[in-house]
Amino acid sequence: MTVSNGLAWSPDGATLYWSDTKSHRVRTFAMDVRTGQLSQEREFAAFPVKQVGQDLSTYGGRPDGAAVDVEGCYWTAMFEGQRLLRLSPAGDVRREVRLPVRCATMPAFGGHDLRTLYVTTAQEGRPATELAAQPWAGRVLQLRVEVPGLPVNFAR
Repeated sequence: MTVSNGLAWSPDGATLYWSDTKSHRVRTFAMDVRTGQLSQEREFAAFPVKQVGQDLSTYGGRPDGAAVDVEGCYWTAMFEGQRLLRLSPAGDVRREVRLPVRCATMPAFGGHDLRTLYVTTAQEGRPATELAAQPWAGRVLQLRVEVPGLPVNFAR
């Protein structure tokens, strides 16, 4: 474990998603909703690691923050990949959303119908040339999606 991110649950609460940003991997665990016990760890998705000297325009990014929609799809912000991915419960890419910024950090569903996807983005530590070309960096973006997100569930 290097950089924990992307913590989210399936609609039934029985699957926990967790991304390790630095390793470019998302893992899942079976979760007993009564006890919170985790088991059956498996690799859900893996993405190519950036190679030394690789231009960012050819790099797909690494999974950062995430959220799940009502169909059980996992939306992940691909840091340095200039995109969001919607992954099916089996881990297949169902949708790719290109973004006007290099570093998306976290998607979250909102709005009265949970069909507005808000996306935080980073600007700290980014090269001046990148920031000049991407004035939306460091802001919160939004887009409408067809499938609503899950409502927030608070532990009791």
